[in-house]
Amino acid sequence: MARKKPFAKKIRQALEAPLTRAGLAVVPRLPRRAVLGLARFLGSAAYACSARSRRLGLANLDLAFGETKTASEKRRILRDSLRNFSLVMLDLLWFSRDSAARMGRWFEAAPNMREAMALRAARVGVTGHFGNWELIGRFWAMSPGGLTSVAMPLKNPAVDELLQAARELTGQQIVEREGALKKLVRCLRDGGTVGLLLDQNTAPEEGGVFVDFFGKPVAVSPAAGILAPMTGAEILFGYVLPRADGTYLGEIPHVIPAAEIAALDRKGAAQELTQRVTKFYEEAIRARPECWLWSYKRWRHIPEGMPPDGFPYYAK
Repeated sequence: MARKKPFAKKIRQALEAPLTRAGLAVVPRLPRRAVLGLARFLGSAAYACSARSRRLGLANLDLAFGETKTASEKRRILRDSLRNFSLVMLDLLWFSRDSAARMGRWFEAAPNMREAMALRAARVGVTGHFGNWELIGRFWAMSPGGLTSVAMPLKNPAVDELLQAARELTGQQIVEREGALKKLVRCLRDGGTVGLLLDQNTAPEEGGVFVDFFGKPVAVSPAAGILAPMTGAEILFGYVLPRADGTYLGEIPHVIPAAEIAALDRKGAAQELTQRVTKFYEEAIRARPECWLWSYKRWRHIPEGMPPDGFPYYAK
């Protein structure tokens, strides 16, 4: 017998689409300073009002930094992380108006990103929930090779449709995770770029592999490590970081060349490449911890037979 949805959840889902439409109508018309102020307010309110987010985020920060950061430093990082997440969501709406002009005004690509974008080549572009992950996809879609990205559909189809339309304004092609492999391989063999968010949980029974992340194993998709050797593509690790004046800086600090990938043992290539990319994430997060989404159950899965000591309370 199917479980009935709680009444509060039904109300929330009924309101989500109208509120998203209202946001698409109002937020793009706000001045930049107002968007930044609203993001700070919403992030601070989320920290103050959501005990769940505080408990979850601080548990993750305890795992990642232990006693190397004080309790007050961890609270500040989590508060700033929630403000960053609020800005990501608001900018998903704000950049939907006059997208190209606003990207030109508020987005700066570092030389390594500009050079990479100038040439069409088969690339697996990897990022995470770090900085503004939505904006890097929009910007890269304007490059000669375009961008095909994988997205998990939201639970509310009406909201998912609205947000997907906003993401595709600059030409980004979004494919759902289920059945995406053939489309991604075709894109890469045509010399295009595939964009992946690879700091999400992928259960072992769904193909995930365990790699080290802040000293503990996490289950992650090996998609980049599978696609690159299969298609002769290189792997790019990049991100977009916010700056105090409301602008963004896009960077590609790490590249794994196609020739280097081709020289790897095919049996262990996916595992090795996935671990290397995960270390890229860790390096970036250590440098700017306030830019990562700490309020996510990143260490959800514990490898079979491993004791739960040192894992967050939510790990299973």
